[in-house]
Amino acid sequence: MLCLLLAPAALAQPEMVTTGNEGDVAAILEQSGAFSTAYMQGDIEALVAVYAEDGIAATGGRDFIRGHEALLRFWTLPEGRTVTHHAATPVEVHVEGDLAYDWGYYEGTVAQDGEARPPFRGKYLIVWQRDPDGVWRIAHDMWNSLRSE
Repeated sequence: MLCLLLAPAALAQPEMVTTGNEGDVAAILEQSGAFSTAYMQGDIEALVAVYAEDGIAATGGRDFIRGHEALLRFWTLPEGRTVTHHAATPVEVHVEGDLAYDWGYYEGTVAQDGEARPPFRGKYLIVWQRDPDGVWRIAHDMWNSLRSE
């Protein structure tokens, strides 16, 4: 019986910790959401626009992917693939001046030619920079997958 009572607490997400200007934190979370929305809509140009011009992605097993052109090639989905769900859940977001970072977990599902594939999930760390236009963009994006248990 004790296991049944403790199970919901084990599944609960910790409350997000933030430091810095609340408006900046909100803008970063909005950009993170825009990334996920663009990914699910297959709008890779909008997804890449969340990155700084010289933004870097670092995924496991590959060299660094730098700049919009390389990021467009990387994020372009194979023929017949759609992202049916994508979300990032930050654990912490810290802002100091024109730089910030957040880390947490991501999850998603895809379909290939209409057939659902197994879900994916992992952890991430993003360094954000405020561009001269005032928009928060991804400067460095690092992630790797977590094993299903």
